Amino acid sequence: MARTSRKRTISPWTAGDLKALRQRAGRESVSKIARQLKRSGSAVYQKASQLGISLRPR
Repeated sequence: MARTSRKRTISPWTAGDLKALRQRAGRESVSKIARQLKRSGSAVYQKASQLGISLRPR
């Protein structure tokens, strides 16, 4: 049986997503932020890094 591959879809970051990331950064865990934004933890880390946002707990 041949394996079927799923096409990966990349959803763009909206202004609301970025606002939520900025508000939650440092206050909530990365996994919790990722769940709320329906994104992977890696995607959250990468976007925060691009924006210069620290995800370290305050």
